[in-house]
Amino acid sequence: LIMYAVDRIYNDYYAAMTGRMQFTNPDPRSGDGSLDILNLKSEDTGTYQCKVKKAPGVQSKKIQLTVLVKPARTKCSIEGSQEIGKDVVLKCASREGSPLLSYDWRRITGTQELP
Repeated sequence: LIMYAVDRIYNDYYAAMTGRMQFTNPDPRSGDGSLDILNLKSEDTGTYQCKVKKAPGVQSKKIQLTVLVKPARTKCSIEGSQEIGKDVVLKCASREGSPLLSYDWRRITGTQELP
């Protein structure tokens, strides 16, 4: 995504990332190769590798980045006839969120506990 070599920064490999990735220190020769990711997106989730080359060897480390996404507005509705003896479907959905969402239904009025 971004590379520093021979006194030059190369950061134009992926058009979608142009302007969103930069070295924290504008001069990586200082020994600080930290990376800033601007305008973080859920698609940025993944494994990132930092590779440092200096004669006579190479060192590398991998870091797992998980971008958390708050749940989108929950939409709830009732499908079916709300009459005794009929079936209904209570719907509840959120289009996005991470980690994976979980749902818990409880009856909050009345005296009888229901699963």
